Amino acid sequence: MSEKNLFPAELRVLLLAGAVGVMVTAGWLAAMAALMTAQGYSGAAAPPLATAAVGAGSLCSGWIAAFCKKERGLLCGLVQGLFYAALLVVLSVPSGTLTEEPPLLRFAVLILCGSIGGLLGMVTREKKRRS
Repeated sequence: MSEKNLFPAELRVLLLAGAVGVMVTAGWLAAMAALMTAQGYSGAAAPPLATAAVGAGSLCSGWIAAFCKKERGLLCGLVQGLFYAALLVVLSVPSGTLTEEPPLLRFAVLILCGSIGGLLGMVTREKKRRS
């Protein structure tokens, strides 16, 4: 009975962490677009900057999920990274760039950043408990 009640709460934490990560990604993308405009960068700089922005959002969402759930940080981060990778797949399918190298590299970066965020969320939580 208690497991049935906990599932929606866990799902809410993961969705909340994903939403915060999307907002962080949007903020990073806006900041990097402003930087590209101010500095006069060419369009060739956009893919690495976009990958960095999405990686930052994935890391943040993994950190929040692990920090809020207080357990299984690596799993929380991995789920958040896979969530971001799934969103990227959905957005890449219409353009036909799914099988090229940069999107596949982005998938790996997203999963890695989400996992690192999950581990950092657990480390942060453990330090707070010890104090």
